[in-house]
Amino acid sequence: MKWVVRYWLLLGIGLTLLSGCEKPAERPSEGFSVQASLSTNALTVGDPVTLTLTARHPAGSTVHFPNIGKNKETVVQGRSSEERRIAAGILETEESIRLTSFRVGDWIILTNPATCTFSNGTAKTETFPEVLLHVHSTLSETNATQLSDIKDIVKPSLRISPKLWIPALIISLIIILILIVSRRRNKPRTILQTPDPEPPHIIARRALDALRSKPWSPEPFFTELSRILRTYLEDRFRINAPESTTEELTRSMSHDARLEIKEQQTLRNFLTQADLVKFARADAEGDVMRSAFATVEEFVEQTKEEPKEDVE
Repeated sequence: MKWVVRYWLLLGIGLTLLSGCEKPAERPSEGFSVQASLSTNALTVGDPVTLTLTARHPAGSTVHFPNIGKNKETVVQGRSSEERRIAAGILETEESIRLTSFRVGDWIILTNPATCTFSNGTAKTETFPEVLLHVHSTLSETNATQLSDIKDIVKPSLRISPKLWIPALIISLIIILILIVSRRRNKPRTILQTPDPEPPHIIARRALDALRSKPWSPEPFFTELSRILRTYLEDRFRINAPESTTEELTRSMSHDARLEIKEQQTLRNFLTQADLVKFARADAEGDVMRSAFATVEEFVEQTKEEPKEDVE
């Protein structure tokens, strides 16, 4: 009987060894991993930066990336997505996000995870590694101060006071009465010649003189000075400056052959500085305001329209 027991014991050990040498069957990959990278992690206020989110996931699954942008720390300017196959049964989804920031400091961009929904209906989340954005001020060290939060947009009231309707109605009745009396008397109508409109640089000079006589405070000063410059650009060069953002306005000026590159750069620097004061409430001392005033005044004088000589 002993040889029978030994035989079965050796047979069992052999089968165990043979089964252990077999290669296990491969199962389809259901892995899900994410990565994040920045084109640069240091920028000045208002400069663009590109955030790239990458996810690898099985074919037949879908990936949902988190929303970017937290209060006023980061502002998303555009985003695009692309999906490609990198191996059998494995996809890679990449999303590029163009963003900027208008607040000085160190900000964490990604706070929410990405979600992958598999073909069988199950879902899995993955947290991105910490992505830190360092935002620096564009002001010089002598004029740099702590930037305040951007003010919310204030929508003007569309209501018209009833006090304005009464004078308008009276003036309309007077005009109608004058027309009726004039027609009854059958007097020949006198053609009134309207005077030629004032040149844009004259209007800008008058506005600058009015601003010069007022007390200067950074935010109201740069708001009024920017309005004077944009009005002059619209009247002089037919550029839709008052309704354009700083980026749109600088793009329009770059295609205008009437403005030299030096003049374009001067205006770009001024508009950027004005936006920092108006929207980010950056402080500006007297020398900075005087320099900005002189820049606009000199630009108006250099680009004013010369009077045309009368031709017989």
